[in-house]
Amino acid sequence: MDILNHLSPRRFREVDDLLAFISIYDDTQRTRAFRKLLHAHQKQIRGAVCAEGGCGLGVFSTAMAKLGARRVYAVEQNPLLAKLARERIAELPKAVSQRIEVIETPLQEFRPPEKIEVLVHELYGQLLYDEDLWVLENLKIKPKLVLPDGGELLAGVVSSERYADNVVTITLLKSLGGVLIAGLFEEKLHELQFPVLRWQFGKKLLQTTHDLSGEKGDLLCFGVAITHRGRRLCEAGRCPNWSYVWTPRVSDRFAFEFRPSTRGGKDCHFRWIV
Repeated sequence: MDILNHLSPRRFREVDDLLAFISIYDDTQRTRAFRKLLHAHQKQIRGAVCAEGGCGLGVFSTAMAKLGARRVYAVEQNPLLAKLARERIAELPKAVSQRIEVIETPLQEFRPPEKIEVLVHELYGQLLYDEDLWVLENLKIKPKLVLPDGGELLAGVVSSERYADNVVTITLLKSLGGVLIAGLFEEKLHELQFPVLRWQFGKKLLQTTHDLSGEKGDLLCFGVAITHRGRRLCEAGRCPNWSYVWTPRVSDRFAFEFRPSTRGGKDCHFRWIV
């Protein structure tokens, strides 16, 4: 979904975030995986003070309240989403809705009046750290349990001959050197064999080096995997919310850097090492 008319930067961000959440909720695999994770931690959630960071429409906040959380703070900085979350929660049975409070603020500025025991989030980008995972490194709160608590960006090499056609030709692909493109091809990949980025809550982002000189193929592809305690919950190719990312192979080595964005969050800077 695209916005076609001119809007103020603030209005554009608000509506763009709203449209993004609509597509996120269309990913039933992702929603099912997160619900399963919550149910697996029902004992920790029951009777606890919980929070959902970037709650969107409050789906997981509602799930935690139904699992017996004593109090749930649904934290959302987008005013349109916060308003919709309040309206949706108000329609729930009172026994559930009265235990959920929507807080309209950025997660990193959230200062609750009581200790948060469980924090649920889904702040992963297509390249793992290119969304808002950095926020979790700058929280005012110190939750005992973060769900999920990790992720990795996997990479692999394939041949463009497998995907090239009359429109996306090999020549066209080669002209895109140095550009990371999401969703160009969506065929299930089995070549994503080695991690290049790893994130674990409470630790800094880890970048691993990998030499492609022993790999055959002229396309480098990436796919994010969401993990908790080392086990994969969801990943690109299985959960449509995260697309594969592609770039023509230029060299045998590459590097990522995530720098602060003028719009907030982080921008991904990718380069080939020649």
